Amino acid sequence: MKRPVLLLCAAALVATGVSAQQPENDKRRTNAVPLTQVMIEGQRIAGDDVLMHKGTAYISVPALVEALGGSLARQGNAAIITIPADGSDRAATKLSEAYRKAAVNIPDTIEILRTLVYKHAPEVLAPRLDALDHEISATQNRVQTDADKSVYYALNNASNMLAIAYYKMMQGVPAETAKQDQIDSVLCSMESKFALQVGRLSGRESCSVFVRARQRTEAGDAP
Repeated sequence: MKRPVLLLCAAALVATGVSAQQPENDKRRTNAVPLTQVMIEGQRIAGDDVLMHKGTAYISVPALVEALGGSLARQGNAAIITIPADGSDRAATKLSEAYRKAAVNIPDTIEILRTLVYKHAPEVLAPRLDALDHEISATQNRVQTDADKSVYYALNNASNMLAIAYYKMMQGVPAETAKQDQIDSVLCSMESKFALQVGRLSGRESCSVFVRARQRTEAGDAP
């Protein structure tokens, strides 16, 4: 069970909730020390993500969502926050902000190369496929959660399977034959893209990497 919350409502609640915890006598003191950081479930929010204005503390909504293990997505002109009902699945489904920033453009790179491979582009694509492999590998040190790890392996799988199709075609294998094994590659790429955009896995992914990770989690093993 998840709880969607409208962005503006969440912002108002954040401001009210934090200021309500301040002692009443502190509110009356004009020389009270300004609040500079907030701890939420062990997660520290500080710096530019905390703003004091007329005695009320305002917290950046993205920082709050990150601390609560939720996700922030846009639907038209509205922003929707989804927070897990409890923290039991956060490590398995929530992506860290560091990994998201590092990997967010990789799925698009994979799909651009896929288009070129399928169209038999005249340029030699091996260097670009190698560069993609290095780009994915460079994000490994940003992996923090089990969900990060799942997306990392899913992107590796998508890239590797695309490279195999390319080299098969270079060896004269008919394009339609080489493409037959690409469904999972596409699923891993596109489902990773969505997860990176919203900040979490839905738990309904069909990519083989995500399915195996979910099965291990349900069995009680680490992904």
